[in-house]
Amino acid sequence: MVYPRFPVSFWSFGYIKRIGGFSAVMPPLGLAILAALTPSEFDVAIVDENIETIDFDTECDVVALSAMAIQEARLFEVADAFRRRGRLVCMGGPICNVLPERCRPHCDVLFEGEGEYTWKQFLADWCQGTYRDHYVQADKIDMRDSPAPRVELLKVDQYRLGCVQTTRGCPFKCEFCDIIVTYGRKVRAKPIAHVIAELQQWADHGVDFVTLADDNLVGDRAYCRQMLRAVADWNRARAVPISLYAEMSVDAVRDPELLELCRQANITEMFLGVETPRKAGLRETLKMQNVATDLVSAVKTIQSYGMVTVAGMIIGFDSDDAAIFEDQYAFLQEAGIPIVMLGLLQAIPRTPLYERLERAGRLRSPAQGNNTLSFTNIEPVCMRYDELVDGYRTLFTRLYTLDAIRDRWLANVDAWRSVPGRTWQQKPLGRWRPFMVVQTLLILRWYVARPSRFAFFCRMIAGTFTRLPAAVLQTFSYLAYFIHLREYADKVVAREWKFNYALDDVNTSANRFGEGGAINMLRLEAQENGPPRDSTIHRAEIRGVESVHERGETIIPRSRASD
Repeated sequence: MVYPRFPVSFWSFGYIKRIGGFSAVMPPLGLAILAALTPSEFDVAIVDENIETIDFDTECDVVALSAMAIQEARLFEVADAFRRRGRLVCMGGPICNVLPERCRPHCDVLFEGEGEYTWKQFLADWCQGTYRDHYVQADKIDMRDSPAPRVELLKVDQYRLGCVQTTRGCPFKCEFCDIIVTYGRKVRAKPIAHVIAELQQWADHGVDFVTLADDNLVGDRAYCRQMLRAVADWNRARAVPISLYAEMSVDAVRDPELLELCRQANITEMFLGVETPRKAGLRETLKMQNVATDLVSAVKTIQSYGMVTVAGMIIGFDSDDAAIFEDQYAFLQEAGIPIVMLGLLQAIPRTPLYERLERAGRLRSPAQGNNTLSFTNIEPVCMRYDELVDGYRTLFTRLYTLDAIRDRWLANVDAWRSVPGRTWQQKPLGRWRPFMVVQTLLILRWYVARPSRFAFFCRMIAGTFTRLPAAVLQTFSYLAYFIHLREYADKVVAREWKFNYALDDVNTSANRFGEGGAINMLRLEAQENGPPRDSTIHRAEIRGVESVHERGETIIPRSRASD
């Protein structure tokens, strides 16, 4: 099982791997789960190219590749290299759900959809010599059938984080999001005992930091509360608690009990899907849960429960004009969100956004998987394309000037002491390790190299000390994070990006870019339940937005695999 190399990205921490003492941020969870699904008569090895070199001449019967869209170019190179050597290449993962036609020429067996049932079916077929070249999981799997990953096959000490997924799906209907298309709007949850067992497994392998890889932790509030109580009890019993990172929708601010449980469970960093401060953009993309929320107040409330906030922000909605860049900057500085994943809106294949723009003839190029590059496949409405891209670059670099970072970070620290009686109790740093001495020296070396950096460093430490002395070490650890983001802004975002897509062997009969796919859980749910109650509102909103612009295979059944 092979995981191709990532390019440098916002989340790769590529500029601080030496400082962090890791080779990659997260392990390939999907492959580790596939390994657990593989019967014991098979010998399985996981090779992650992000931490080790691939031996293309290794003796094996089957090569299973999994990747995200951002890994497209390297995925195809790796697959082609194995096929030239006569290996049977299987390909699955998120990229195959959105770009199956582009993947098809590079593999012998293509998997679309969740893999818990189709992988076992393929192995049984392979043993009989009757395997097919295409497996599609058209229906949702039961989360009880998703086993714990085989962590022992991973070089755990080479990763920054462990990874546990507790749910799949999201109840909301954001137009740009592929999660609801891949997993559906009905949230499916893993048994809580399984979640605790997986956390314990990572802890037993020496991991101090775990990301909860749910696309919306609070999609099922009742389950989330129960799960967080169990995690809090488990973590509290540890001498040094595991530090948890998660992602949730901003509307969770209305549930103080849930936020307190996040605090008790030792969630130290929370990613929030804010997207835009403009209500017009939120309505346009159907992110109605944010429209009714005071976003600045919501962020500060969430921060007050001891968490560092990370925000996903998007530039390029149809209603965005040239003033959006200043609006975004002002909002982020006021809200005090230290880490901002600012991206250009991308139309991901199969999403409602993609389908709308395809009908309107506004897709300007094939999709690619990194939304923090100065590139989008969408033809904008209220700006020229070059104005959009140039404005994005300027905003990104402005957000990651040292002064802007300092103001946002210290505002986040302020929030940790903003509510009387709600003390900052998180344990974010894990166990002490000797390598931390080296990390400290490497961080200091970067900051003392220039007077402006050293002044920033001193103000960050002093500002934290005068506000909340207990958080000084937390500030110091995030100073490494900010090194990566500064370098990424200057060396990646500031560049001009163009992509060469080899579509000669791709089936473009249904889509000129070879994009699409068989998996669409939104349509499946509509067939099962009839049209959602808000479908008329959705159509009316889209028509309203568009009128303003005019004026200016093998199918695996849904039964459980064990049935």
